[in-house]
Amino acid sequence: MRKYIKESLKYLLRTRLFIHKYMDEIDAMYDMTPEELRRRNERRFLEIFRKVYFRSEYYRRLCLAKGVKSADEIQHLEDIIKLPILTKDMLKAHGKELLTRSKRGLMKNHTSGTTGTPLTVFQDWASVWREQAYFVCYRKRCGYNYGEPMVSLRGNLGRSDISLKVHVSNTLFLSSYNINEHTAMTYYQLIKQHHAKAIEGYPSSLYNLALVLHDKGLECHIPVAFTSSETLHDYQRMLIEKVFNTQIYDHYGTTERTIRLEESFDHDGYFEDPGYGIEEYYDDYVISTSLINDVFPLIRYKTTDCIVPKQDCFPLHSYDATIESIEGRAASNIVGKDGTRYSDAALTFIFKDVSNVRKAQFIQNELGKVTLNIVPDRDFKQSEQNIILSLIDEKMGLRNIDVDIQLINEAELKYTKRNKLALVISNL
Repeated sequence: MRKYIKESLKYLLRTRLFIHKYMDEIDAMYDMTPEELRRRNERRFLEIFRKVYFRSEYYRRLCLAKGVKSADEIQHLEDIIKLPILTKDMLKAHGKELLTRSKRGLMKNHTSGTTGTPLTVFQDWASVWREQAYFVCYRKRCGYNYGEPMVSLRGNLGRSDISLKVHVSNTLFLSSYNINEHTAMTYYQLIKQHHAKAIEGYPSSLYNLALVLHDKGLECHIPVAFTSSETLHDYQRMLIEKVFNTQIYDHYGTTERTIRLEESFDHDGYFEDPGYGIEEYYDDYVISTSLINDVFPLIRYKTTDCIVPKQDCFPLHSYDATIESIEGRAASNIVGKDGTRYSDAALTFIFKDVSNVRKAQFIQNELGKVTLNIVPDRDFKQSEQNIILSLIDEKMGLRNIDVDIQLINEAELKYTKRNKLALVISNL
């Protein structure tokens, strides 16, 4: 009952009554030309910058150390490069000093801490409602309207409950902790009875469910699927779309709320949600500026995200794809003896080119050495291990990385506290 009340209140506090003005604002930005959007973003950036500059002594000191002696030196969007870069360590030590108002009444979010100590992020209701409005505006363009039947596998339920239907939101929550061959029929019947218009979840959770349903010869018919919070790999997309007879739209965002990317409507890459942030892309990190949170302003915040922009891209609309791919975080890489990094996206060949691999996970505890745990299908053969080693040699070079292949059962895979399955676990 407590979980039911919590999810009901969470939905009610994010309904159109609270977010309609933000929806109107976002819809208007979808219709802007890139130049109109740039001018709007410039105005919003200058507004947030001046607010934090005059209200945070800590931020003024950072600016002074960078050579910015007056707020008047920042007049245009191009001036953003003059400003200091914020890091996670700086926010852990001085985050409260960035606040532009009293922290009383603010909400706290925490990063997952998968790359270290969790970070506390402060939000007011305006930023929460803006965030929700972005979800509503994007999803309606994908063919789903809030209030229509939804199935959700996002870690809301633990192992003790397999399902929870929240009537006010018309959402059927399913546990991602109980998916196995014995419960496959139960999941199938619950989904079928709900007549879902959409399904959402971590890619690994939807893939796990699709896998056990496929083993039983079962299929669902759900028009739209929304994935987020993990890198979506091609092998996952293929099986999920086949088993659920669906079309996936992937979403990428962070707890810090500085960057938000959506899969384009023609599935030709990703676009930045209009008016959400200002992004500076580099080879193995991103510097981003939030335009939705002015109580905890993150201006030029550095994250270890690996995002690949399209080359020679000249968008005509605010929602045209400008991002080629999302490679994930640096923590999702394995590192060779010579320091070369291989992203999790580059390791999915194990599913594309080798038969009878149900799941796999690379674990690295030492530079140049990796354990590859494989959950084999019934027909997996020793010869396929040799194929895997040959592919690793071809793509990475066995001279550059030592590989120990272990055949394991599914229970031995390592999941996060929220039941995410990472292809790579790096303990370097």
